[in-house]
Amino acid sequence: FNDMRKTASDFPAEIISSPVYENTQVSLDYHDYWILTFKKLLTETTFVANMRDMLTTLQKAYEYPVDTEFTVNFKDDESYQINLLQCRPLQMMVKNIVIEPPKDVDSNHIIIEANGAIIGPSVVTRIEQIIYVVPSEYQKLHEQERYAVARLIGRITHLKQNTPRVTMIIGPGRWGTSMASLGVPVTFGEINTVSVMCEIIEMNENLIPDVSLGTHFFNDIVETKMLYIAVFPHLRKSLLNKDFLEKSTSQFPELFPGEARFSDVIRVIDTVEFPIKQRIILNANTILQRVVCYIVET
Repeated sequence: FNDMRKTASDFPAEIISSPVYENTQVSLDYHDYWILTFKKLLTETTFVANMRDMLTTLQKAYEYPVDTEFTVNFKDDESYQINLLQCRPLQMMVKNIVIEPPKDVDSNHIIIEANGAIIGPSVVTRIEQIIYVVPSEYQKLHEQERYAVARLIGRITHLKQNTPRVTMIIGPGRWGTSMASLGVPVTFGEINTVSVMCEIIEMNENLIPDVSLGTHFFNDIVETKMLYIAVFPHLRKSLLNKDFLEKSTSQFPELFPGEARFSDVIRVIDTVEFPIKQRIILNANTILQRVVCYIVET
């Protein structure tokens, strides 16, 4: 920042930063060293009042709080102009059903257990379809093949069915990443029919990406009431039943006979085809930050 301040003569440094000697009691030869404080912008201009007025006006128009992106351009006389670049309503859930997750589920019947990093509505629902990207197989793919996997997932989630399915997608790393090395590079339009998005926080033994918390699609997740879950397989109180996910019958070869090379990478488990007395239930409590997805015998 200091290098930029010295080379950009027209940069309004005094408005957004302060000399370091104003912010410390230490006597150092830093009289030409500045740090970002935004002190003058926030206390000596009408910026805060302007932004409050703008957000209030937008909130009234949209009838929801809004998420905005903006720029501020300063002129020589320190007057400024705010440019609103993007505006989107943040639709909030009015009600959130809170149901205590079960505590006595047979551990052999648990498919996923997660504690923390859960975003969305609390819900208890039957899962009717699971789309699982196998981490160990996905890491073997070249970059272009990983983009091909993302496109195939989009086709699976938009297959015409007699009735809509409650679908959960499970995959390594970040859903929606722009870097295929960090996850599955889907667009939201490819997974907008999904009810539950689950990220496995691992790519391979040498790479554990940061959890995305659904930030790639945050507003879309809120608006579609999609549930986001992160599973940390190596942490206590987290569980991912890979045996179940990798050994259950997959419909992928039947759905896409021409894409056999990806049969070990993408698994499509249709739980409606399970024995009549078996169902998969997802119990998510976002207040307690606990999710349990498990098989029940009826």
